[in-house]
Amino acid sequence: MSNSLEAVIGAVYLDSDFADCRDLICRLFAVPLDEVDVGSIGKDPKTALQEYLQARKLPLPNYTIVSEEGQAHARKFTVECDVENIDGPVIATGKSKRNAEQAAASKMLKALTADTS
Repeated sequence: MSNSLEAVIGAVYLDSDFADCRDLICRLFAVPLDEVDVGSIGKDPKTALQEYLQARKLPLPNYTIVSEEGQAHARKFTVECDVENIDGPVIATGKSKRNAEQAAASKMLKALTADTS
């Protein structure tokens, strides 16, 4: 679908001008763009956790691979996220090291923000 939309927008641009093309895009995306919460875009859990810790002058998290299981096409990684001076690490799993680290960071961030609520 994205290729089709790109083709339509490109055809409008080629058939008319930039202003008409911009107007079309604004009409197509006005409502979805108004509903976007800019503050919640683009931050993965690891980044959000790091920013949370840095804002409070706390040490950065350490990620440790606890285990790797399964065959090459169906791996399962278990990762521990630990922050010095914070009670206990959290453990999470994922289909890749990155996914497991993101899940662990998300758990840690939820645990930290639940304590301060």
